[in-house]
This record gives sequence, structure tokens and C-alpha cells, in this order.
Amino acid sequence: RNFHSGYMLCILAARMLAHLRDGWRELKQGRPGHRFQDRYQRGREGAACGTVKKWSLIVGGVFLIVAGIVLLPLPGPGMLVIALGALMMAEESRASAKALDWIEAKTRKLLGR
Repeated sequence: RNFHSGYMLCILAARMLAHLRDGWRELKQGRPGHRFQDRYQRGREGAACGTVKKWSLIVGGVFLIVAGIVLLPLPGPGMLVIALGALMMAEESRASAKALDWIEAKTRKLLGR
């Protein structure tokens, strides 16, 4: 029984890592200033997204953003946690995807890229 539970946990972790890796590749290959909206749109073209999944990602994203803000004064990954929360929200929210594309465009302009 314990072996089966551990095996299932490993499979779940491997799938999550593969999903994250594929998502990162997709974002890197996307058009700057449009990559998050494009990813959002591709997600709408696939299988129907359940309401529970949608709201879980949005609420989870908000939670991570708040946790990241709390962590900002401490040494550590506060900005990374905020970015992960924003990415989670952008998976299911067109407004979040647009906001991330806007932030990316402004950041690129500021950095001259």
C-alpha cells in the first residue's frame, strides 16, 4: 500500500514537472508582448476547462501573490512566488494574461530589449 502511494506521488510529480517544462518552453517561444494572451487563448481551444480548476488556479494565484508580497522584505524568493502566482492566474484569466503581457512590454522597453 505504501509503495503504491509513493509510486502514484512520483508519477504525479513527474507529470507536473513535465507540464511546467512544456509551459516554460511555450512561453519562451512566444511573441514578446503577446505570449501570455496567446497561451491563454490556446488553453481555451483545448478541452473544456472545469469551473473548479479555473477558480482553483485563480484563488491559488492570488494566495501566492499575497504570500510573495509578505515574503518580499525577507531574503528569499518573494518575487519568484509573486511571478508564479501571476502565471497561475494568467492560465485562466484573460485580464491577468493581458496584464503580464503589458508588464513584459514595458519591462522590455525600459531595459531596451
